[in-house]
Amino acid sequence: MVQQIKKILFATDLTKSSVDVFEQTVALASQVGASIIIVHVIEEMTSNLQKRMIHMVDNELYEKNRKENQDTVRNTLIGKQRLVPVIQNALKELCDNTDKTCGTDSPVTIESIEVLYGRADEVINQIAETSGCDIIAMGYYKKGSLLKALTGTKVGKNVIQESKIPLFLVPVEE
Repeated sequence: MVQQIKKILFATDLTKSSVDVFEQTVALASQVGASIIIVHVIEEMTSNLQKRMIHMVDNELYEKNRKENQDTVRNTLIGKQRLVPVIQNALKELCDNTDKTCGTDSPVTIESIEVLYGRADEVINQIAETSGCDIIAMGYYKKGSLLKALTGTKVGKNVIQESKIPLFLVPVEE
């Protein structure tokens, strides 16, 4: 049985190529009438490095810096959210100029923007599961074969191995 896609988790690393993945995710969401959750994970330092940083600057300053970093990333992602209407209009124009029905009449909703700390692969799979996402959208770098490209990054490999839901993988340039 084919599962209906109602909610997509878009995992972004905030690279320039993630815009292409976001465009493809919005197109998919528009076609199937799904909402999108955007997530970016800031990798935690190892506990030893974190302890040394806190020792050097004190806990209060360390936490303030972490919060500022999280806010900066969140603002960047909010900027991506503004791309949705632009992408939808471009898709509508494309569909209007062809004979195909693209299903772009339904607006795409950004359900939430999550900026979290932790191991990216664990957080992505956890958010997908707890949020009831039907699919995870993420990019992969084209380096020969798909398997080689995906296993070239620890995050991508671990998301694939641990995910309990399907993945929507978009090839991107480095």
